[in-house]
Amino acid sequence: MATLAEFRAQYPQYDEVPDVKLADSLYEKFYTKIPKIEFYKTIGLGTAAAIPGAENVVTGKATPEVSWRDRIMGAIETPLAVGATLGGAAIAPFVGIAGTLASGKYGTQEGIQAGQEAMKAVQYQPRTQTAREALGAVGEFIQPVTSALPPTLGVTGQTLNALAPSVAMQANALARPAIRQATAPIQNAMTSMMTREQPPMVGMGAASTSDDLARQVRLDKFGIRATSGERDKNLQMQQFESDVERSALSGISEKTKSELARKYGAFKVGQKQDILNQFEKMTQEVGGTIDRASPRTLGKFVDKTIVNLYTKEFDDYKALYAKADNAGETLEQVKYQSLLDYIGTKSTTRREKLDPILNDVAELLAMSDPQKTGKITIRNLEDIYQVVGTVKDSPSARPLKDLITQIGDGAGGKLYQESRQARAKLADKFENVKRVNDLLSTKPGTTDRKIAFDDVYNHVVVDGSLEEMKTVTQLLKGGGPEGQQAYKELQGYTLQRMKDLLLKKGDESDAVRLNNFNNFIIDLDREDKLGYLFSKTGRDTLIDIKQSISDVMVKEPGAVNYPNTAGAVLRGIEALQNLPFKVPGAETAAQFARGRQYKKQLEKTLLQPNALAPPVQSTNALRP
Repeated sequence: MATLAEFRAQYPQYDEVPDVKLADSLYEKFYTKIPKIEFYKTIGLGTAAAIPGAENVVTGKATPEVSWRDRIMGAIETPLAVGATLGGAAIAPFVGIAGTLASGKYGTQEGIQAGQEAMKAVQYQPRTQTAREALGAVGEFIQPVTSALPPTLGVTGQTLNALAPSVAMQANALARPAIRQATAPIQNAMTSMMTREQPPMVGMGAASTSDDLARQVRLDKFGIRATSGERDKNLQMQQFESDVERSALSGISEKTKSELARKYGAFKVGQKQDILNQFEKMTQEVGGTIDRASPRTLGKFVDKTIVNLYTKEFDDYKALYAKADNAGETLEQVKYQSLLDYIGTKSTTRREKLDPILNDVAELLAMSDPQKTGKITIRNLEDIYQVVGTVKDSPSARPLKDLITQIGDGAGGKLYQESRQARAKLADKFENVKRVNDLLSTKPGTTDRKIAFDDVYNHVVVDGSLEEMKTVTQLLKGGGPEGQQAYKELQGYTLQRMKDLLLKKGDESDAVRLNNFNNFIIDLDREDKLGYLFSKTGRDTLIDIKQSISDVMVKEPGAVNYPNTAGAVLRGIEALQNLPFKVPGAETAAQFARGRQYKKQLEKTLLQPNALAPPVQSTNALRP
């Protein structure tokens, strides 16, 4: 985050708001979880806020914008300033030497001061800000040359040194301030031109301010590095970053372009890894362990778990039934007329061709009651129930099973009734639940699975409603350690799928892609599946990380393919190149100066800020 001075520099519309009022507004809106005095210290306010009258103090205001009159006069003055300064700077050291000798105080501090006063008389002092910036830019490209002059002032200095060593050394002391004066202003030229121009905002807590702060909090929370253009949604900075990435900066050498592009590219690779690491971390949090490279692996694991759960409960039911059968309770006779009545309501064509289970049941009843007494044993009735249960797609299967269940109500003894309860529970959990039953079934007339292993994840999570998803996942969550692990694998694969959707499949080096990833999360969230799978806290975490990825990937309109985005140039260098006379080496110096400033600007845009907010505690937010 920023200090108050940095905040004002970015949002000059708050320049008239007193420090304490501005700090209190930021604190109440974003940082109430930390002590106010600590917040004051962090933003550079400290205990000064407690001094009487401090509530009206305003510090760190931005400098006024250069007026159009200054710009026009500066354009006229610039060539004069450049020419005069070049000439003055060339002779100033020698005038300074003469001045210090003439003072009669050579070798003393007074002599140096006299020489400096003599130098000022031959140096041009520009009157406008525009001319001063231009003069500063000239100093930038002269600096690499003049930096070699001290302490001997080049060839001239060597000559002086040979004639009078002490005089040459004093000339060096006089020349250093002149060189610094010519070169220092350029350091701020690029920065001032790259400053973001924000649209006016109404009142404290306007959208742009809260958005910028919330964006930084999210990025800090997930440890995702971001450029200054991405953090602040600064169009000019994003244009600069885009030009660096595409090696499209003008006025610099190809070598410098490549160097800048490589540095920016390495940053983006690290940023992408920050994002992917979050999904790996979240997968570990939920407890997913199996290979998630293919949906088939997950499908086999989940299917095997459901089959095992079904088999266990079916075996429990059969054990209870065996006890009742051994006790002779299944030999009791029961009436079956209700089954014949139901079959009789169906046409011959339906019974023979469309729904043959009807005729099968009629034939099994006749075989179980050859004497046509209208009664059969419970054991025979249970066998018929099992036959009906093997027919998954018959419209009459469910009504027939319900009738058989009704016939057995109250029949037999206690053991048989216990087995019936176990059988009803088995049917309610597996056979009567379409999503679960489909996973256990085969296609009619074949041994092929009805739901392929590759489609199990979509069948459970993606397709269908939240309620349909719950029929499977609740079965898993209540299925002991094995079922709970299968549920964790579904969670882990969901996170892996999000990660895969961010990347082009099979190409880990490709850029992050948002559309499919965003759509997947939005679709799950629309059905409330995201909150169900990961709890409300986990859901909010995933929505936040989705937004954080959008923060660093979505550019402002016009940030990419912007023509001549290298317009943040050194205006003084341009002025120099437009002078009526040619300065030897000016073109190379201009390229050097631009390259140097672009390198500084890239370092600044890739620098990660220190957060004002307290560190976020690492919590397992995704575990339901």
